[in-house]
Amino acid sequence: MAPLRRDNQGPGANQYPPSLTTHPTLRVVASGTLFLTHTLELPTHPAPSSVHRAKSVSKSRGGAAAACLSILAQFPGIDTKLVASLSNNDEGKMIIDQLEREGVSTRYCKIWEGASVPSAWVLHAADSDQQTIINHNPLPDITHEEFVTMLGPLLIPENYAHLVLPPNSSPPVNPSLPPSTNAPFEWLHFEGRSVKTTLNNMVGIDGLARERKWRNRCVFSVDVGRKARQGVQALMPQADVIFVNAHYAKAHSPAHAATPRSYLLSLAASSSVAPHALLIAYWGNKLGAAVLSLPTKEYFQSSGWVRPPAHRATSKKPDDRPRSVTSDSVFWADGGIDHSTSSSNFSFSGNTRDSGTDPVSLSYEHDHEEDNDSDGTETGENFNGDEDVIDEIGAQEAFIAGMIFSLTRKILPGEPYTPRSSTSGYSTNEDQGKWRLEECLKFATELAGRKATRRGWDGLANEMSRAGWFDS
Repeated sequence: MAPLRRDNQGPGANQYPPSLTTHPTLRVVASGTLFLTHTLELPTHPAPSSVHRAKSVSKSRGGAAAACLSILAQFPGIDTKLVASLSNNDEGKMIIDQLEREGVSTRYCKIWEGASVPSAWVLHAADSDQQTIINHNPLPDITHEEFVTMLGPLLIPENYAHLVLPPNSSPPVNPSLPPSTNAPFEWLHFEGRSVKTTLNNMVGIDGLARERKWRNRCVFSVDVGRKARQGVQALMPQADVIFVNAHYAKAHSPAHAATPRSYLLSLAASSSVAPHALLIAYWGNKLGAAVLSLPTKEYFQSSGWVRPPAHRATSKKPDDRPRSVTSDSVFWADGGIDHSTSSSNFSFSGNTRDSGTDPVSLSYEHDHEEDNDSDGTETGENFNGDEDVIDEIGAQEAFIAGMIFSLTRKILPGEPYTPRSSTSGYSTNEDQGKWRLEECLKFATELAGRKATRRGWDGLANEMSRAGWFDS
């Protein structure tokens, strides 16, 4: 097995129990845009020709794909690779160095000499809590040809065919498919920004994967973003896992955007998704998240994660670790449990394949909005207005990272979430030790909740380990 990514981090490295550190390497490739956000905190929104003094100025790195990879790279056994346009000026070099220190490989990025870093300037007015966002992206998007060329070394069979399959993997029983067939990576994630190029990338890699017989060993996912980008629906049929959020749902299908359940059911009833797709919605740290599996007809929904009250810390035994949903709590059904019994509180509802309920029953409304930022950067507001939440966008990125981590560890890739031929068969002994779908949702929701109340993402994986997620 290849060395774990975090083994060489030195004295500051996170420490994990053997059950986590001995897991085989998971290879995740993500494609997206990376930029710097400059936030100016102002007492009031500036009027034309006026002069104001900012209360504070902060700078942070943005970009959903890179943030997800930085979080994933904290977990041992995760090999992360970014595909993006990057600058080579002083700020660009700083970003590249930072990504590499965090464990994210920039080997497959396109570096633009002499160009500046894409930036977003946010003017936040304290009196109205409104913000004005100014975007500037001087870097050209990566073309489909460049995308394939940069990933070329990964896609050469000689570079991955010799790798040992993970022990939980079960090759399809198909005489035409060699039992040792492997894939160059287990997860390929896209930001749904430049729709035409992203579609070409997904279709091209999908065709190559099917030709070389490893499509069922790689998950394709897409984050459709926070805007109703024109034509973004074309990406959904190509994806095994689709991430949506309340911002997108409100812009795209306002009639079904009030709850994640309503929107996911409307999406499932449309022709915009593959029949094997897993639909995942993040509705904000306060409103929670949901997941709908089309092939199994399972639906699970949770509220946001609730941090334990501060007064509980004084009553804990010295050797007590922070408690987690995997160790001593379950989803609760709207007031049916004392919230003080656990450090992680959720609300839950679900339909399983055994319930006899068909969740795919609602109609789908088609909206089209002009996309004015297909090549730019973007940021967003705090969706739920929770004073404890200081990074709602970062929480969504952590949620996506949490779903990728938990699903690949226990469920994906494989039947029924990735394409397979009708003649393929699978072992029936794969369920032992796997997390259920609702447990994956719990993990991602807690990871997002922990990220929402902090700046930066260093140490998130270590927190989840201390919370008891990796004891078994």
